[in-house]
Amino acid sequence: MVTRVRPGRDGTWQVAVGQGPMSFQRDAFPDRAAAEDWAAMATLAARMCMIRIGTKRFLGTAAEALRRWAIDQGTLPRSEGGTQVAPLQRLEALMADPDCALPLAALQPSDLAALRARRLEALGSHAAMLAEQAALAAALEHFREFHIPSLDDPFAELAPDGLCVLDDAACAQAIARAGQIHESLGTLVALMLTTAAPLPALLQCCNAQADARAGLLHLPGGPAVPVPSELLPPPSALPTAPLLPGLEAAAARRGLEAVAAYLDKPGLDPDALRLTALTQVLNQGQHLDEMLVLAGARGSLVS
Repeated sequence: MVTRVRPGRDGTWQVAVGQGPMSFQRDAFPDRAAAEDWAAMATLAARMCMIRIGTKRFLGTAAEALRRWAIDQGTLPRSEGGTQVAPLQRLEALMADPDCALPLAALQPSDLAALRARRLEALGSHAAMLAEQAALAAALEHFREFHIPSLDDPFAELAPDGLCVLDDAACAQAIARAGQIHESLGTLVALMLTTAAPLPALLQCCNAQADARAGLLHLPGGPAVPVPSELLPPPSALPTAPLLPGLEAAAARRGLEAVAAYLDKPGLDPDALRLTALTQVLNQGQHLDEMLVLAGARGSLVS
């Protein structure tokens, strides 16, 4: 695979690997040595991620994974609660990001953090950014399972922005540890991992917003989201009482920091729980349109 290391703008260096549709590049390296180190890693990653199906060869990238996943999702018609906007169209801008052209073996948690910063600026919506990232995480898991099962998941490691996707064991450990710290904290973590609701919204909820019989929680200013009945107060609970009694915002933050330390993920952002929840519902078969409702981002992407 052809690799070119050359001077870039402002005294930096850039790397271009490959040719044609399977090429990718990165710039802004501080010196030639750094560029050459990355070029060697990326070239090896490209070889690891070269996939052959019959006579066809293609490079395993985030963009390729997203494209295939979006096509498999199909367009959900309005008659079934969808928007009739193809997931391929919704995710087009994300697929066009330069880091989505990297071989998956070269895509690191720090790359994902930088990608999220760019997408947040472009979208202007934190919820929409998380929704896109959940789609990316689900697409990568599906792609790795079928094509490169030995490849590590870049979402599994804590990124510099505090986000990652927790596995099932870590989710169970987080709920259990939170419950040991405070009963309401355990409920909060379970709710975040179930509803993908923002921390402030859940702290604002009172019992009147919960419908245990229907298994629904009406979020402030948002949709009614399905919740396991055991996480909701019984119908006899005082309607005006807080849903999470005895848990103020500061205590919730401290408790979540303690849970993160217990998971050996210091610096874990509470929104990692939301990202995990959104990824889980996609992995369980929900359509992107349905997940956008849960994320509070239905109108934030292409429509």
